[in-house]
Amino acid sequence: MNSLLTFSFGVLLTLVLSWLAFVVGARSQFGDLAPTAEVLEEDGSIPEGADLFPKDLSGIAKQGAEEYVALGCISCHTQQVRLTESGFDVDRKWGKRPSVARDYVLLDHVLLGNTRIGPDLANVGLRDHSDEWLHRHLFDPQATVPGSICSPNPFLYEIHDEPSPGSISVSAHVEDDHGHGEHAEGEDEHGEVHHVVPTLRARRIVAYLQALGQDYELPEMSFVEVKEEAHAEHAEGNASAAALPKWLATQIASGKEIFMKAAPGGGLCFTCHQPTGLGLAAAHFPPLAGSEWVSGDKETLIKIAMYGLMGPTKVKGKEFGLVPMPPPGIPPGSLTDQQIADVLTYVRNEWGNSASAVSPSEVAAVREKVKGRATMQMWTAAELKGDGK
Repeated sequence: MNSLLTFSFGVLLTLVLSWLAFVVGARSQFGDLAPTAEVLEEDGSIPEGADLFPKDLSGIAKQGAEEYVALGCISCHTQQVRLTESGFDVDRKWGKRPSVARDYVLLDHVLLGNTRIGPDLANVGLRDHSDEWLHRHLFDPQATVPGSICSPNPFLYEIHDEPSPGSISVSAHVEDDHGHGEHAEGEDEHGEVHHVVPTLRARRIVAYLQALGQDYELPEMSFVEVKEEAHAEHAEGNASAAALPKWLATQIASGKEIFMKAAPGGGLCFTCHQPTGLGLAAAHFPPLAGSEWVSGDKETLIKIAMYGLMGPTKVKGKEFGLVPMPPPGIPPGSLTDQQIADVLTYVRNEWGNSASAVSPSEVAAVREKVKGRATMQMWTAAELKGDGK
């Protein structure tokens, strides 16, 4: 009986402490936040007549937020400019400063999102996209951004054969023999031109996207100055900034496309290792920038690209309880020798890395050496380090 009482008391105490921490604590920390001026008086008061931020969304933009959720955009886009181990979003030109809690106090539903398959949209309304461009993107994303993995939304538009008042011309994207999209604004010999008229749903979504922008400072967070010297230091030794032989530049460009592509022929590498190459330490995704695994033995790196890696791994002196990493490719392990060579050459020469290129013949030689290994039998760090071949 005593044990049951002790156990019950412990469960109750845990629930109470959790409630205090996550409900009462959050309420006391953020519950009284309200729009405020960019700069306060010395006594902390709001200057008379000052504009207050954030500002509320218009009615049609609020309706657009509901359409945005219904369309599934929140599954691939965040709305939070972050300062994290995965990289500073201001450096990516996604905002002038990190987002803070006050930015969201007027929203009925905060659409922070949790996955970045596409760019952050907290400031998409400040990126000089016209309404027409956004409508084209909604109707056929690949027509505006070749390689985009967004789903087309033709059901949001009325499609006509001829131009009409209020219609927007969209050239259907086509793919060349290499799977690259082509598009144009007007009549194009490669693709059919659609004349589309936005429905009310489409206009709501565009109004919402154009309303997104954290273009104001707050007392707790001012704009961040990005030093050009920092960019220059980062660019030094960077594959994209260096003068390279044509063959190497071509291989690196192909490798970057594979690294960033989330479709057949791509490696889907950026989702874990991030476009910055810094990984996500909190999720146990190790960095590629400055990694000894990347710049070290090529054969080991090729083996990982063929079969993946799992288990505890030390990178740059830090232990990662590595989430099982399947081999790059969609489906996993589907990359050709040339594609593996290209993407490995890219990561060995980006983000400050500087190492020799990987050739398709080197990949083929390793593939022959390990051809008896079972498909998807991921390596462990211990196994690779013990393999001196």
